[in-house]
Amino acid sequence: SIRGVALEAWRHTYRTIFDQQFIENFVNRNYAPEAILSLFPGIQAGSIFFDVAAYASKVIGFCNIGITKQGAELYRIYLLPTFTGQGIGQRFLERGEAFVVEHGIDSYSCFVHKNNEIGKRFYLKSGFKHISAKDKADEWFMEKSLSKT
Repeated sequence: SIRGVALEAWRHTYRTIFDQQFIENFVNRNYAPEAILSLFPGIQAGSIFFDVAAYASKVIGFCNIGITKQGAELYRIYLLPTFTGQGIGQRFLERGEAFVVEHGIDSYSCFVHKNNEIGKRFYLKSGFKHISAKDKADEWFMEKSLSKT
């Protein structure tokens, strides 16, 4: 289910950025069952946040944040395209941010492809700031400060 959501989200979001073969290969490699299962030790140890949204018993989205020595990073947040704009992504971030704050961390970051206008709009609307000095190649570095209250 996770791979299916990732594939639909990638096809929608990155259709004008990458060709379909690249998208298929990327998703099949990075969202294969063994790749998702490799997250479980971190989830169990409390260093990885992984949240799933379901509708009518079907996975429609997921969010993954990790705690590292450098801080906290949003690794991925994807929704099926038909469910965007309904506040689900914001609820993912709220729960993920509570996880980050519980670890005593007051900000977190993510990378978003410089041509991913959907993602950039979402992150900016959600309070992230683009910090161009930390960009990597085609990726924007974005960071959000959190209140520990």
